Parts: sequence; C-alpha cells; structure tokens
Amino acid sequence: MNIGLEKYRYYIEVLNGNALFKDLPYSSLTALLKIATGKTWAKKSCILDTQETCYKFYIIISGRIKVYNFDMEKDRNLTLFMLKTNDVFDIFSLIDCARHEVYYETLDKTELLCIPLADMKQWIADHPEFNQNFLVYVIDKMCHLQKYVSDMVFKDAPTRLAHLIYNYLNLNSHELEVINDLTHEELAAMIGTTRAVLNRHLQNFKEEGIICLGRKEIIVTDLPALLSKFGNNN
Repeated sequence: MNIGLEKYRYYIEVLNGNALFKDLPYSSLTALLKIATGKTWAKKSCILDTQETCYKFYIIISGRIKVYNFDMEKDRNLTLFMLKTNDVFDIFSLIDCARHEVYYETLDKTELLCIPLADMKQWIADHPEFNQNFLVYVIDKMCHLQKYVSDMVFKDAPTRLAHLIYNYLNLNSHELEVINDLTHEELAAMIGTTRAVLNRHLQNFKEEGIICLGRKEIIVTDLPALLSKFGNNN
C-alpha cells in the first residue's frame, strides 16, 4: 500500500479497534496493509456484479453498506445485513470461493480496504492467530441469518418491527443507531415487508405511546411496551 504516513497510522488504528484484528501483532497488521488498497465508494453506489466479491475481500473503514437480495418480478428487495465500520465482506466467498447472489449498496460515502481474495487467504494462512477472531465473526453472522429466517417464517410484521427497533436501540438515549436516518422503504426491506405495511405499524406503535416519530427519526418512549410486542415468540 502506497499511502502517506498519517493515513497509514489511521488504518492501523482502525484495525486495532476491529474485533477481527484485535490482539494481533503490529507485524501482522502491516503485512495486511501491504496487500490492501484503499478505496472510497460514493453514497448510493450499487455493486450489482456478484463476481466482484468472488475475487476481492473488503474491510469497511467507515460508512454503511446494505447487503440484499432483489426480486425483479416483484420489484422488491430484502435486506440481509447492514454492514458498518469494522465489518467485512464477503466472508462466504472467502470460505468457499462460490458466487453468491447478493448485492451491495452504500448508504453513506464509504471507505474500505480492498484485498485480492487469494492474497487474503495467504495472509490468513501466514497468520493463524487471526482464525479464532474470524470464527467468532462467522458464527455471529450465521446466527444472525438463522434468526432472520426464523423471524420471517414464524413472526408477524409488528413483532419483526419491534425486534428491529430494539436491536438497534441505544438503551441510554432510547434513540436508534445505525438505521435511524434510513427511509421507511429501507426499514421495510429489513423486515421483509412493504413501506405501506411498515408505516401502518409505525403509526400503531406511535398511537400506543411506544415510539415518537420525527423526520427520519424514531425515538422509543416506552421500552416495556416495545418489549411486550415480542410476545411469546422472543
């Protein structure tokens, strides 16, 4: 990586704060940066070529990226993951080198480190101390997908909405984080419904005193009432 010293130190600092790379020696991080290239994607950039992640591995330095499936016939998308600073992708390609029918869209101006997949695999082989952190990360993503599928099948839209709000809730401020400025259409895609259905349930939550709605803002005003929406399917 041919960058200035200040930027180099910045990347090292970000990697040190990433759970995937924590406790790794400085030499391991410098070896990683040698095979990485810094990239910046503009807000609302769409990565529709699924071959892109078959050959490259990305570490998010800043910004948010949604990972989604898209149904052309129904003109609907389903958000699978909301990736943010310190997330990586595509972990599945890193494991099996297969092409996965998922797409990526930046929700902010996003800075990343891009590493050729073959080089990333070699770096992992040369730095086995990374494997434990990586295993924890993969298990967390797999558990997320398992719960996501279960919710879609067994829970109704109000319950899925309540879970979404709680999962991104700052329990001290009662404000949402990461997803708070998203449009209702984006939020609907995260729980597998339409914007109209989401709006109806948000209004119901508001009328019940559970939340307060502002312009691209949701504030929880009654946490116990929100938790009651989980019912017996928590």
